[in-house]
Formats: sequence, structure tokens, C-alpha cells
Amino acid sequence: MSLLSLTGCVSTILAHKIVAPPNKSGIKPLFSDLGILEHAPEAFAETWIVPIRQPRADIAVASIEPGDYALEYDLRLAYADGKAPTISHFSASWRAAAEVARYPDSKGTVILLHGFLQNRNSMTPWAIRLAQAGYRCAVLDLRGQGASTGKHISFGAFEARDISAVIDDLGRRGWDVSRVGLLGISYGASVALLTAGRDSRVKTVVAFEPFASAERAVPELMRAVFTEEAAGISDRQFAAAHAKQAKVAGFDWKDADIPAALKQTQAPVLFLHGEADAWLSPDHSRTLFQYAPAGSKLELVPKDNHVTLPLQIAPFDSEVIAWLEAGLKPH
Repeated sequence: MSLLSLTGCVSTILAHKIVAPPNKSGIKPLFSDLGILEHAPEAFAETWIVPIRQPRADIAVASIEPGDYALEYDLRLAYADGKAPTISHFSASWRAAAEVARYPDSKGTVILLHGFLQNRNSMTPWAIRLAQAGYRCAVLDLRGQGASTGKHISFGAFEARDISAVIDDLGRRGWDVSRVGLLGISYGASVALLTAGRDSRVKTVVAFEPFASAERAVPELMRAVFTEEAAGISDRQFAAAHAKQAKVAGFDWKDADIPAALKQTQAPVLFLHGEADAWLSPDHSRTLFQYAPAGSKLELVPKDNHVTLPLQIAPFDSEVIAWLEAGLKPH
């Protein structure tokens, strides 16, 4: 009986921690030590809040308008056999929004969604690159992360509805939301896929290293990143916590069912996943690709892991821009 009680106690505590807002956890956000990203807000043309009624949250949004940002982005990675890739050099610069010569027209609207324990600043270099290619971009902090509020996270059950509310808001602000592209990384990529399954305005998705299910992803990620904390947690306790998380946060797991969402969307998905990803196995993207609509593409990148893949722009920007252009072009 005492063992069962302990198992129940651990799973309950774990369930509360997993759905707690990351911006209240006290854990240092990923990439927060990259000084480059401190300058991200300089590229924001405008910032505002989109209030969400149910469940209550304020979503912090920023716009990056089409124009010439004179982007300089120099990331060099070292790949040693048998070791994780390392950053040997990283520098970047761009013009502030007030100094940008804006383009008269836009090729379409793209919303960029960050990963877990990140914020909109981490998506800004990609947004600048897309804005420089002619796209009107919005970056935002997902609920419970960055400057956004929210009592719980939900692995996309709430967040996908939040994104649709942001799309509604952009439409009221005069943005063209008849054909919207989503680009997401990790947690944000999975949210993008769920949104595409619910919102027909989403016409194309770029998904860097998404997870196929939270039940599978949480233990995998925790054991890779929070090794000491996860060392004493059994598969059984993780499974018990998963069953409790939805009740704690007030959502239904069917609303975070990514394969089911992919079956509902006609938006083609470009999946990009590092073959050396030890945080979220490339098997997640392999699984999701099986459910993706016709015209989707899976690209596994040799040697890159969960950190190095989305930090890169130059190896993938031409492909991503061509993907968005094809998906957002009026038919």
C-alpha cells in the first residue's frame, strides 16, 4: 500500500509540474544566454496583447514587417565524430524596424511559434529572414511562456485555439489571413500541426522537430535534458502523470491529438528533424509524416540535434521560403 501511495504522490506532483507555466518555473529559458537574441525586439514594428477568455490568458504578439533588414547571420557548427555538435562561431545583426525600408506589398502572412522554455525572441531571426523575403510575420509567446500569461500549458489543446484567436486578431488589424503559413519549432511545431487541423485558414506548415504525442515526448525530453530530476521516475509514474495532466489543467487529450489533426488538414507539412536529436527522436516526425496530407515532405538532417537544427537558417531558408511560396500562393 505504501508503494502505491508513493507512486500516486509522485505522479500527481509530476503532473502539476509538467503543465505548470514554464515562465513561472524558475528554469532558465533556452538560448537566453545568446546575447544576439537580446536585440530581437528591435525588429518588432509593433507589439500588442491578444486576450484569450477561456481559459484566461494574455498572448504577447509582435509584428515583423516585410522589408530590407540587411540581415547578417553567421552560425558555424563543429561536428566531431561521436560527440554532439558544438557552436564554434555565432554572430548576427539586423536593422531595427524604424530603419527598415519596407516593401510596398506582402507575399502573405506567416506566424512563427517557439519551442518549450523559449519565447518569441528565439523565432525573430527566422522571422526577419522571411520578412526580408517578402512575408508579413508575427511572432508570439505561447501561453505560460515568455511575456504571455496562462495558468497551465496543454501541449496544444489550448494553444491551438490561442493561435486561431491571434489569426482572428490579425484579420481585424488588416492582415491578409485568408491564407496563413505557420512555422514552428519543437513544442511550437506540434502546436502548429494541431492548429492546421482545426483552422482552414492555415494553408501550409513548416515543422522543425515536432513531437507526435506528449505521452511519448515528456519522458524522452526530461530524461535527456533534466537527467538528475528524471532519474528516479519510472515509466509507470510518467504514464500515471500523463493520465492526470489533462485533469489538472482542464483540457481533454483528444484536443492535443496531433495525428488526428493531420488527418483533418489539407495543409502540406514540411517536416525537418535532426537525425542526432536525442531530446525528441526523429521517429516523432516519421510517425507524423504517415498522417500528413498529400504533398507533405519529411527531411531528416544528418548529424544535427534538437538545439543545432533550428538555430540554422542558411542551409534551409531557400527550401522553407519556396515551401511557403507554394503553399500561400492563391490558387
